[in-house]
This record gives sequence, structure tokens and C-alpha cells, in this order.
Amino acid sequence: MKNLPQVIILGRANVGKSTLFNRLIEKPKALTSKIAGTTRDAIIGKVYWQGINFELIDTGGIETIIPSKKIKKLSPALNIEYSLDIIKQTQSALKKADLILFLVDIQAGLMPQDRELAKAAQKLNKEIVFAANKADSLKLRQKSAEFFKLGLGEPIPVSALNGSGTGDLLDEIVKNLKKIKKVRPAEKVEIKNPVKIAIIGKPNVGKSSLLNSILGEERVIVSPIPHTTREAIDTFLEYKNQNLILIDTAGVRKQAKIEPGLEKISVKKGLANAKNADICFLVIDISEPISVQDNKLSKILIDAQTSIIIVANKWDKIEEKTEKTPADFKKYIYRHFSYLTWAPIIFVSALTGKNTHKILDLALQINKNRQAEISSSALNKFLKQAIKKQKPLRAKGIKHPYISELKQVRTNPPHFQIKIGKTDTLSPTYLKYLENALRQKFNLVGTPIKISLKKQ
Repeated sequence: MKNLPQVIILGRANVGKSTLFNRLIEKPKALTSKIAGTTRDAIIGKVYWQGINFELIDTGGIETIIPSKKIKKLSPALNIEYSLDIIKQTQSALKKADLILFLVDIQAGLMPQDRELAKAAQKLNKEIVFAANKADSLKLRQKSAEFFKLGLGEPIPVSALNGSGTGDLLDEIVKNLKKIKKVRPAEKVEIKNPVKIAIIGKPNVGKSSLLNSILGEERVIVSPIPHTTREAIDTFLEYKNQNLILIDTAGVRKQAKIEPGLEKISVKKGLANAKNADICFLVIDISEPISVQDNKLSKILIDAQTSIIIVANKWDKIEEKTEKTPADFKKYIYRHFSYLTWAPIIFVSALTGKNTHKILDLALQINKNRQAEISSSALNKFLKQAIKKQKPLRAKGIKHPYISELKQVRTNPPHFQIKIGKTDTLSPTYLKYLENALRQKFNLVGTPIKISLKKQ
């Protein structure tokens, strides 16, 4: 996909940036809340307006933009460090942006933080479109006069909540983009046939670090504070001529420990994204014992019929490794995930980059397996060999059931149908035998397989 113009939404915390972002991209992609600081990572969405495509970036709410030189001098306390991550990421996004959408809260009025951010934004020498959000009524729309003091001109009154004024705002954005960058009329951007890959795991297993390592940039804020990632962040990537969407989800703790409010919402959203994904990277911290929560997450993915790669992160923490160490750890992992022996394991270090470059190649191969179509002749030849090796077992009784046909009825993931006699039953053990044999014969690694019965 060609590089699109980038528009970044800038404003202090809780002026409604995420609500406006969702309104403009026409999807509820960013979490919204009255709690300041809900958005921690920069979220990117696509907007199409008046024949023009552009990327819209929603940033974490910050009170100021601290110069990079001063960042290192500040206290390394966790909460400060976390805030600095937001600031550094916003700085990076601002440098790349073509236009700044500066947002204030018309209901709250002019705040000192608005003044400081406006000064910082003006020093960047970029085009600025100025908007006053939460103008939910005609009376409120007329309260914009005090914002002239920011030196950004008259703000465009908008209501992200009900959508009023957003058309005028988009008109102004497109007009400015045409002035500063050669933008050509285009059809609405649609990502064709993307492979959706969700990154899921407990808090602090290194999901965001893994995504950053795969992408080769600090796309997602990484922090030792659990639940740094509140949003399910979509990252578009074209890799070896295949469109991919990588989704970094919030860490999922035990149900009893999940706090109500934002954490509960983000966890629920993250699990929904995982269930709708084609492939899931189930990230575990290999330097820690596999937990009950790891097992629960894996079973959620199995029920969702998603393909799975077990990503054993923090491999760098395993000391005194030998040639046998990977094999020993594979046995350990499969012992805990006995129902996931079909899912490949890759040992990585998001910190050092060890093996992270191999993950996408493995994902592409698994997606190919997920889409595999096997001819009826090949399946029936396979069936004869499988029956010859082990006769079909009846679920009840001693008579062997008669299997007359094996055919594929669906892909993504592969779904096979077995035809048996009207009064016959087939043992679940034998179905498992056929599943394993199918995987081995047709190399269906990493993808779930469904086998259903049809009576004649």
C-alpha cells in the first residue's frame, strides 16, 4: 500500500480524541472513557473523504510535549516512565505527520495545558486544523471565542458524540492536505484478504515488545506496568505480497483479578479480537512456569477454531542452553498443552530480536495450511491407507463401522466430512487418529481441523 498522508490528533487528556477518532474512521476502534489517559498507544485508522484517503492517528492524552533532551533527566519512577513513553511516542508520530488536528474541550473551556500544547504544536511548523470538541448543542457551539487566545484562529466546533460538525472538519482537513502534499483522488482504501493475526497472552509476557521487534520500530508502548496496552491495536503490514493485520491485545489476567471498568472492557475486546483472528500468537514467558491462566487462554483459542503459534518469549533468560535445551522445553510445553501438539513452538527473545524475524514466515505457512484444499481422490486414497493401518472403532458395541467416504467441505480452517452407515457410530478416539493422520499426511501444521460425521 502506498504511503498515505498522516493526520495526528493532538490535545490534552480527556478532550475526546478517541471518541472523535472513532467518529471519523466510522468504527469503534479506540477505547473511550471519562478516565483521563485511557488511550496509551498511538492508534491508526484510515479515513476516506471527498475522494481522498489519509491515515488518522489517535495519541495518548498528554499535558505537554517534553523535549527529548530533558526526558532522560526526569525521575525513572514507573508512572513517570510510562508517561514519558506516551510523550516519546507522540513526539515520533508528530515528526511523521503531515497535519496536526489540534483538539480542545469547549465545555471545559481554555486550560493552561491547552496553551502549552498549542505553543509546542506551533513550533513544529506544520499545518494545524483547530477543532473544539463536545459542542453538543447550539449554545455550546457559540462558546469558542476564548480559544482565539491560542493563536490558532477560530476553532471548528464539533461533537464527536453526535457527529455534528465533523463533515466541516473533514472538509478543512482535506483542503489543507491538498495544499501541503500532492494527494490524488482515489477510491476508498480497502485491505484485500488480510490475514488477521492476534497476539494474546497474560500481562507482561512481552506481547508489545514482540510486536515492536517484528515491526522493527516502537509501534506500541512497552512498559513493566501490567495492562499498558489497553487498546487492541491493529497494525497493517504487507509482507511477501500478503496483507497482514497484527493485533496487539491487552494482557488477560485471572477472572478474579480483572478489575471492573477499563480493564474489563479491554480484556473482553482483546478476547473478541483473538476469537475473530485467523492466527493467534499465544505468547508465554518461558522463563516462568506455565500457569493455569496460560492453559485457559489456549482453550479459548481452541474453541474459537483459530490457528495457533506458541511463542515462547524471553528465551534470552534461559541460562546454560545446550543443543538439547529447545527439545527439552518443547516436551515441557506440550506436556502442559497436551491438546496443542499440532501448534508449532518458536523460541524467541523480543528483547534481543532472536528468531522474531521467523515468526511471520511461519504464520504465512500456517495460513496456507489453513486454506488448504485436498482433492476427493487424494482423501479417499488416504482413507483406504488409514483404515488398512487401523480398522474403524465403534463408539459402542464390537462391530466395526463402515466408512464409505471422506471429503473436504470447507477451508479456513479445513473441515472434513466422514460418511458412515445409518446405524453406525464412530469412536472419538478413531476420529482423533484420523485427525492426526491427516495432519501428518498433508502437513496441516498449526491449524485446527474439524471432522464431522454424516450418516447414509
